[in-house]
Amino acid sequence: MIITVNGRGDTVSLAYEEYQRMKARIELLEILSEADDDVKQGRVAPIEDTFDDLRNLLKG
Repeated sequence: MIITVNGRGDTVSLAYEEYQRMKARIELLEILSEADDDVKQGRVAPIEDTFDDLRNLLKG
């Protein structure tokens, strides 16, 4: 449902499940955007290092 003010869209009402799906998509897009920026800025590491770091975190 869209609520208008003076003929222009002002407020949207939608099902809670749809809101949750939209929110999850937005969060994923934000994470992907940050990752893309990291790659462009050269803030990357070999995947082996990443897995080693994760293993160490899980052990400790």
